[in-house]
Order: sequence, then C-alpha cells, then structure tokens
Amino acid sequence: MPAPFRAVLFDWRGTLFHDEDDAAWIRASAASIGQTLSTQEVSARVAMLGAAAEHPRVVAARQTADCSAELHRAAVLLELRLAGFDDPLAHAICDRDGDLSATVPYADAPAVLERLKACGLRVGIVSDIHYPLRAHFDHYGLGTFVDSYTLSFEHGVQKPHPRLFQVALDQLGVTPRETLMVGDRASRDGGAASVGITTLILPPVPNHTPRGLDIVLRLLSSA
Repeated sequence: MPAPFRAVLFDWRGTLFHDEDDAAWIRASAASIGQTLSTQEVSARVAMLGAAAEHPRVVAARQTADCSAELHRAAVLLELRLAGFDDPLAHAICDRDGDLSATVPYADAPAVLERLKACGLRVGIVSDIHYPLRAHFDHYGLGTFVDSYTLSFEHGVQKPHPRLFQVALDQLGVTPRETLMVGDRASRDGGAASVGITTLILPPVPNHTPRGLDIVLRLLSSA
C-alpha cells in the first residue's frame, strides 16, 4: 500500500495566485510614473511583449531569472527594451512586481488551503520567485495555512531542479511518497516527479475564477 499523503506542495503564480493581466499591469505601472496610456497604446505594448518573449536572449535569461532579484530585473528589462518600452516605463513595470494588489489568490484557493490544514496536512510553497512571499499570503489571510516557503532566489536554483523540491520536503519533514505537488507548468513543476513526488499539473483557467483546486481535495480523500 502507498503511504498516505501527509503534505501538499503548491506552486504560487498560476496555481494559487494569479497576476492582473498584462494590460492592467502596464496601465498601472504607467500611472505610477504619471503617464496615461490610451487603450490602443496599451494594446500595442501588450502585442510587442508577446513577440519579445520569444527572443532567444530573453528565453535564455529566463532560465536563471528567478535565482536572484538582480537576475530577474535584468531579464525583464531586456524583454521590455526589446519590445520597445522606454526606460522609465520599463522600470515602473519591474517595480510593480511584488505589489500586493497586482497578484491575488484564485477564488477557491483560501477554502482549499483552509481545508488542507483542518485535515492535518502540511502545506508548502515551492516557487520560482525573486522576492519573499509571506507578505502576500498574510495580506490575504492565508499565512496561517502555510508551513514552509521554498523560493528559488533563496537557493540559487529554479524548477525543475530537483534540489528545490528536496529542500521543500526537508522543511516539512516528509518523504516524496507522502507528498503531492500541485502546479501549472509541466516544464517546471514536473520536476517534482524526478524526486518521487506525485505531481498534478492543472490546466489554465481565466483570472478571477475558481482554479479547480477542489481536485486536490478529491485526490487526497481517495488516496
């Protein structure tokens, strides 16, 4: 018989929380430096970002971008400059990252996290991110449901590197067989499977909707 699950690891962005859309991010960033952009101007910049994201230099920079705050800022500025953004707006866009109002929980995240803790499971966050996350969880009343944070910038490696997942296991005091990993990108979060963690990859959903996290509760109840 397999060991029962004792812990759940979650990715952060795209799994428990979502960013505001690119247009809203650009508009808010522009407003922070006294710029007002028309709808057409914002749409044009969003389109330019899509093309710049595929540039080989940007793709390469993203491979280590969340190993430190400095690497992340350099990668984002590279992408924005290649997309034709002026430097004041590019820096304002970078500065918005980490704003508590720019990244919010999916509608069903609070109830699922609360239920997991009520059932006695350990909960950990494993994220490719370049700044601490505790303030985000505390701001939305979710901090009491999280036992550990394993963040790429604190360990100098990004998912799918197995070391990040092993650190998360060690922090929670559980084995791979006792743990479920939940994420949204097979290319990154799928790395958990390489250390023996059962891994669930969720399909994309629109912002401000339920994420479909109830499947986690169903899986645990049937394990």
